[in-house]
Amino acid sequence: MQLKDSPTSYSWISIALHWAGAIAIVMLWFIGNSMSSENIGELEYASLVHIHTSVATAVYCLLIIRIVHRVTMGFPNTPSDIPRIRRILTRLVQGFLLIGMTAMLISGPLMVWANGDVIGVFNWNGFPSPIPPNAALYELMLKIHQISRWALLAGVLVHVFGVFMSSSETLNRMLITPPSSKKTHAA
Repeated sequence: MQLKDSPTSYSWISIALHWAGAIAIVMLWFIGNSMSSENIGELEYASLVHIHTSVATAVYCLLIIRIVHRVTMGFPNTPSDIPRIRRILTRLVQGFLLIGMTAMLISGPLMVWANGDVIGVFNWNGFPSPIPPNAALYELMLKIHQISRWALLAGVLVHVFGVFMSSSETLNRMLITPPSSKKTHAA
């Protein structure tokens, strides 16, 4: 079992963090998107906000670990048969996704706290605001969160499209850890 990324493949830790993070982000996106529907009442909205913040808080550390892990580990090389421009675009999209996740993780809690609210976590007491209410900060964090949600969705769609437009090796690298690849890889 490979615990560390190699120049040509992802480790089991990277693969687990990738898929756990992907599931968490998709789930949070759908809950968050449901909150913005005009067809829900105040009670349903409050319930969705509580579910969204509870789930977000539960996976917060997982997503932080995923971001820090990827930034510190870097990325395995892309297959050398992929054109250089696609390799560059791959890295740009991966970086964009990490920045988008980071923006959501920062803007979400700050938005709640700047509104003077406690971050509720299921039926626990939650996390009280360490800052006083601040309408300007709330509006800024709300705007960042809203923009980041759509940017993250666009990034995920481009990422998935890119994977399926690539060779099967690209998807396999994130599904399994190959023993050792004989193909050469480029940075």
